[in-house]
Amino acid sequence: MQSGFTEGWRAMPRSEQARRWAWIVHILFIASFFFGITSIPGVIVAYIKRGQARGTIYESHFIYAIRTFWLGLAGAILSGLLCLVFVGYVMFGILFIWWLVRVIRPVIALVDDVPIRNPRGYF
Repeated sequence: MQSGFTEGWRAMPRSEQARRWAWIVHILFIASFFFGITSIPGVIVAYIKRGQARGTIYESHFIYAIRTFWLGLAGAILSGLLCLVFVGYVMFGILFIWWLVRVIRPVIALVDDVPIRNPRGYF
């Protein structure tokens, strides 16, 4: 399946409104490091605004944020369950680093005004 976000991204249309909403989503995800639950409104906004960004370079940002939320939630649940055998504590550390990468990467892409390469990937 070809994603449309890899080559030729400069030819993709831009939407200033979608860009602003992508910033809001990513800021909410960054705030989750301090307040915990701000990623929930972030993923809700990403679901709502994804359709309006369809076909623009910012569509990949919303897809990436949605995947980050669900993969992070699944990782947190799995880590929590595995804390019973102490492996979960290590997994929480790995999950924290993974979440950090998943939060910083789209901010860099937004500053550079480019789409996320492989928004459906794990990193």
